[in-house]
Amino acid sequence: MKKFLAKLERAVQLNHDVFQYDFRYEGEHVDFLAGQFFMLEVPTGERKITRSYSVSSEPVADNTFSLCVKLIPEGLGSTLLKNLKPGDEASFMAPFGHFVIKDNAKDMVLVATGTGLAPYISMLPHLFKAGVTKPITLYFGVRHEEDLFYLELLRTWEKEHSNFHAVITLSQPTESWTGDKGRVTEHLSGLNFGNSTVYICGNGDMVKSVRDLLLDRGVAKEDICLEQFTPLK
Repeated sequence: MKKFLAKLERAVQLNHDVFQYDFRYEGEHVDFLAGQFFMLEVPTGERKITRSYSVSSEPVADNTFSLCVKLIPEGLGSTLLKNLKPGDEASFMAPFGHFVIKDNAKDMVLVATGTGLAPYISMLPHLFKAGVTKPITLYFGVRHEEDLFYLELLRTWEKEHSNFHAVITLSQPTESWTGDKGRVTEHLSGLNFGNSTVYICGNGDMVKSVRDLLLDRGVAKEDICLEQFTPLK
């Protein structure tokens, strides 16, 4: 685990409350695996607290990384990031987490709600560049159409890689929405997971529901990978 300072290069608004923060740092390279997270140090008076954010960029050797963050009103980490301007520094520790790609030949099923999508935005280009051809299906759910982000990127990857398919579903769609509807769990209930490794990332209730569904269907624990997001203030 390393501690380092990184400068903000740019902040990109992805939807009404989700931002991508692009950072660059100097000095020793921080090796991380696709799917891992970094911890942001937040000064609070006499002590420092940390907030965890999944890296949404693939591992590269140029000392850059991106975070995909949902800003929580009055959240300590959110406030720090929201107030950063290009050129400002923030302190990080990294890398952390075991939510990484398993080295096996099984199909990949990726399940996400909200910013649980972030680690897959790191994993997928890594898989594509490695020439992985096994089927990869992403199930990404949010409530409303305005909550979507990275949609154009996902559709581009679908066109470029025949083994990748993204199911984008809304649990509270408007009448004008012509895409998939319902919670991600509804789209998973009828699937056969016999030859799959399933990755689950997002809010705690969804993660638990999908895990329980898989266990009830006889999916082995070693074929279930979890990353649970719990917003902190």
